[in-house]
Amino acid sequence: MSLLKNWKLILASLTLAMFTACAGSSGGSEEGAAEGGAAASQPQKEKIDENKLKKTEQEAMALTDENHKLRKEIFEAKNKLGIPVDRPAEE
Repeated sequence: MSLLKNWKLILASLTLAMFTACAGSSGGSEEGAAEGGAAASQPQKEKIDENKLKKTEQEAMALTDENHKLRKEIFEAKNKLGIPVDRPAEE
């Protein structure tokens, strides 16, 4: 078998070798990682107090109620127009 006949096999082998080499690398110098790489990779956690939690809960409940009302309006409108109402299939 000549080299030209096996070019796909050679290309695949070289590609695999490149991916393996890239996956094994650290992705940067050790100095950069020591200076702040660990701190930069962790996102800042937002402090949540009780008032903010209650406000978010109220917003979620309001959106849920609005969603329920809109779904009910759609259901009633479909019934008036005679459009079949699709029920979620039970699995």
